Amino acid sequence: MTKIAKILAVFVAVGSLAFAGFAIVTTFSGPDWREMIREPYFQHYSITSGGAPDYIWTASRISDGAQIASSKRLPEVLVKVMDDILQRQQAELNELNDRETQLQARVETLTKAKAEDETALAAYEKVQRDRLAAVRKQNEQVAAEVIAATEEAQRIEDEIVLRREDVIALRRQLDEIRADQYRLEVVQKNLESLLIQLEGDNWRADLREQGLKKQVP
Repeated sequence: MTKIAKILAVFVAVGSLAFAGFAIVTTFSGPDWREMIREPYFQHYSITSGGAPDYIWTASRISDGAQIASSKRLPEVLVKVMDDILQRQQAELNELNDRETQLQARVETLTKAKAEDETALAAYEKVQRDRLAAVRKQNEQVAAEVIAATEEAQRIEDEIVLRREDVIALRRQLDEIRADQYRLEVVQKNLESLLIQLEGDNWRADLREQGLKKQVP
């Protein structure tokens, strides 16, 4: 028996004991029936007395208006009301037992589904963790490649700066060579003019020498 069923069984047992006490009081002590109507277990029932000359007592449920009992004797009406209370409690107990069986089956289904979901979730989490680790490793590799590329770019830039300085030095040397070449060309022209002048002087000297030779007898 489940927990809910046990609780309801106790409740029914208490109600039965209350009914037994009610019967004993009815038999031996002659209770105040009108006062008993105010007891809590009658709060869901309307118990009224008709007018003269019959004074018939009638009991009906407040929830649906169904008549439970009708008699000139109030104790008989109260006994039928107690029977109705016990029957309704037993019906509720049976309904709760049926619902509990359904709920238990539902709980078992959900428990099984939960276990399957947890297994699938664990597998999914492992896959995602592996993917995350792979992405992190790839990011580390990319970061290393970026650092290496940055260093290589810096090295190339430094080399370009050195080459630019070499180009500037070579251009300066080329300008100096061109200036030297220009000066050499000027000197060469001066030498050529001097050579022409020397050749003219030499030619005139030859003519003079030939003229002197002719004057000698």
